[in-house]
Amino acid sequence: MGSSGACGRVFRGTVFSGRGEGSFYVSIYAKNIRRALGFTPYPGTLNVRIDEDLVDGYISCIRVLEPVRIEPPKIPGARLGGVMAYRASIMGVDSWIVRPDITFYRDDVAEFLAQVYLRKRLGLNDGDVVEFMLVA
Repeated sequence: MGSSGACGRVFRGTVFSGRGEGSFYVSIYAKNIRRALGFTPYPGTLNVRIDEDLVDGYISCIRVLEPVRIEPPKIPGARLGGVMAYRASIMGVDSWIVRPDITFYRDDVAEFLAQVYLRKRLGLNDGDVVEFMLVA
């Protein structure tokens, strides 16, 4: 696959199931996501563990891009942080990589957000290898 995208790199990683919290957070952030990114998201994220030898390049790429900030919803008593979003393409499907201010994931995980259910659209299961790129 040829190199293209915002950093001239195609990244690769393995799909895995998270803790099942993505749908909850996407749902409560949905209005703010729609305001910031211009679409109503599928309620959940696709988790990809980036290949170890590509993580440093991925982080370098993220650092030079200008993210779109998604503000947290105002829910009394809830401790919610903002989310940085980066335009991406995963296996040819337009998406965004979201990086919450508050997360338990390390830098080797990319969480994809899209209008569609990415697992179904791309026919993905845990353990499948995917390619993606960041888009300027």
